[in-house]
Amino acid sequence: MKQSIDNKLGEIKFRKKLVEQQTEEKHYFDDEFNSEGIEKIIIERMEETRNKIKQLMEKNIPVSPYIEIGAERGQRSLVMENDFGAAGAAVDLSFDMLKSCNYYSAKFNQPKIPLRICTDAYKLPFKSNSIPFIFCYQTLHHFPDPTPIIHEVYRVLSEGGTFLFDDEPYKKNLHINLYKKRNKVYSKEEKGRSFFGRTLDYFFAEESCNEVDYGVVENDKISLKIWKRGLSLFEKKDVQLKSVKVITSQLYSPHNYLNFILTYLLGGHISGVCKKTGVYTRNSSNILESIICPSCKGKDMEITLHKVNGNYSCSNCNRNYPIVDGVLILLKDELFEQLYPEYFNKN
Repeated sequence: MKQSIDNKLGEIKFRKKLVEQQTEEKHYFDDEFNSEGIEKIIIERMEETRNKIKQLMEKNIPVSPYIEIGAERGQRSLVMENDFGAAGAAVDLSFDMLKSCNYYSAKFNQPKIPLRICTDAYKLPFKSNSIPFIFCYQTLHHFPDPTPIIHEVYRVLSEGGTFLFDDEPYKKNLHINLYKKRNKVYSKEEKGRSFFGRTLDYFFAEESCNEVDYGVVENDKISLKIWKRGLSLFEKKDVQLKSVKVITSQLYSPHNYLNFILTYLLGGHISGVCKKTGVYTRNSSNILESIICPSCKGKDMEITLHKVNGNYSCSNCNRNYPIVDGVLILLKDELFEQLYPEYFNKN
């Protein structure tokens, strides 16, 4: 199963409204963060990223050039560029989220802005074996099955490259949907719920959130079997399970089988650092040398794009891809016209 066109359109419509609420003081949702609320969350996410990247660099893991999938506002990519001197691409399906990176760059005094690419994660517009570090947070559960996305990551990764993913849900086996939550995830009412109420919800309630109302995939039922299948291509895998915030286990070769059984039954969040087979050899530090034509990729050709008159152009199919408000839109023609007709030029 893959995202439908309706899922993608819902994602774009919802994220556009969310950006306007959080940067332009427009009001669409009572139960989503306002500008002040999301800025606190962003600060936490940026600090979380700093700590994680420091840990990877201490293990001599190359982190540049990089790709961040599901980058949203680009806050983690801003940390990569400004704190660590990395050069890479923030990738997302939402043009409006990527555009808002300008706002947050100024807000948090992060002047170096990543290359921003609006594209489809099912067909990443990058050369095979070209990027040593790819990462994502809270992204893979927005697909009915994360396996195709993970396999695309593996294709693009350099030999010896590293894939970091974090804060993704996996299936609660001790869970029955007896009722739907009355409150949305980020509502004040939900935050004020008692411990007993939250515990009941954990085992018996179906989540309620605005994304689902707009048709966005929110897949918290990805089994550990599916996660293992998706990650099977990687040679080395350090994958952690965390349940009810305090119980942890390794997914592969767990040290404590009681903890593993508990995390399996209770469900929770999964994160991992996975390495592709081989030894990394630096080819180029320029992320632009790795971008390819999405239309030609659909025909199994990897044609490097070149900047011509402010756009990026393919010498093979003569397709031009625009940069709009600092965001490069790389979508194959049919999808481009369906998702962003206002920017699509048939040329």
